[in-house]
Amino acid sequence: MQIKSSLKQLWVESRANPGFTSLYIGGVAFAVAFTMVYAIVYYVHLAPIYPEYNRNTTAYINNITVRNEKTNSMSMGSPGLIFFRDFVNNSENIEYCTLSYEKPGFIQPPDNSGDFKALCCYTDPNFFKLYGYEFIAGQPFNDAETEAAIKNVVVDRSVAERLFSTPEKAIGKEISFDFENYRIVGVVRNGNPVAYMSYANIFLPYTIYTTINDGGSRGDLTDLLGAFSIPIKFKDSKQESRFRDEIVDKVRRVNAADSAGWVLDLCSAPVSHTMRVLSQNDNQEDMTIMQFIKPLLIVLLVLLIIPAINISGMISGQMDRRLAEIGVRRGFGATRSELTNQVMFENFVLTSVGGLAGLAVAWILVIIFKNTILQLIVPSWEYIDENVNISLEMIFAPVIFMATLLLCLILNMLSAYIPVRLSLRRTIISAINSKR
Repeated sequence: MQIKSSLKQLWVESRANPGFTSLYIGGVAFAVAFTMVYAIVYYVHLAPIYPEYNRNTTAYINNITVRNEKTNSMSMGSPGLIFFRDFVNNSENIEYCTLSYEKPGFIQPPDNSGDFKALCCYTDPNFFKLYGYEFIAGQPFNDAETEAAIKNVVVDRSVAERLFSTPEKAIGKEISFDFENYRIVGVVRNGNPVAYMSYANIFLPYTIYTTINDGGSRGDLTDLLGAFSIPIKFKDSKQESRFRDEIVDKVRRVNAADSAGWVLDLCSAPVSHTMRVLSQNDNQEDMTIMQFIKPLLIVLLVLLIIPAINISGMISGQMDRRLAEIGVRRGFGATRSELTNQVMFENFVLTSVGGLAGLAVAWILVIIFKNTILQLIVPSWEYIDENVNISLEMIFAPVIFMATLLLCLILNMLSAYIPVRLSLRRTIISAINSKR
């Protein structure tokens, strides 16, 4: 098969039947656009993007439950500092871990131009190791400053430029957050609200929060409750498996040693980033990834099969119109295999054009309706009222292009092969006489 002559033939056929060509390309574009919107949404939430580059090896402990089997009382909440130190921080089966507590508040500009909202994250230096925030100026607060609860703060670029015009000028200056003064030691490139586990405008040592909110000890397992999220970075799946065994054993020993009836339940934590996004829940509930992927696969099949059926019918009609041409070509020695390859190539070109058009439509939809589309699968309680930043790594990712190409190939095979082969079963004489 000569590609150049096949393209010329396709151009002639397209000009002769513009309605067929337009409907064909439009049908493919529709299927690809909606499929790629799904792909982009899930890619943005699952793939490594700034600053959450370690998503595939990060897990979270966000919820724990403490209940008393004697009094039938139960408390559920986020883990606290005691839990972090006793169950996670000193483990040999993790690469490193951090903790974070997010709190919205207001920044008071030094020029008294009016308070503005900011999201604060109380954390430790490991936060900036686990999440790859790029420091434009300065550096993060260190372990010694964190332990001493020194009021040093890291801010994002938007805050630094709003208050001091440039990130470099912000270093060493004071900032007032909720009427408390802090010294800026670092400025980072803005995060993205889509990466909601790491997003914040200012970052403070967690010890400042625990000092302010030290409620004392009750002397039972409810002391393990608190307000923190605990992200954990593993080297690989084997290390994660060893940590799960370790923490299950720690929980078993703590429960066995308690004589007051208290029982600690980790609710299947730690939960991987993938499971947390797919389940829209902090608790894995011992479910597998396939149980969450099945509904997505059904949607994908619907988006593929329905257009394929419609396009297949259109191709069948088109092949009926071309029977005489096919008969003549077979009469001059063209084989069924050669004709099949040419027609399949023609349909692949049209499918590719429709696929690229659909990909462009998907990008336009995501860019225009970004705050709605990209947060469709974000749990409502995680919603951050900020504009989403659309970066090139989100929509021009190689995975997206490969997915589009694969989708075009599948559509081409589903819609074209069967009607083409059925048409070629006709005898040469029958095909030539089809136009009489």
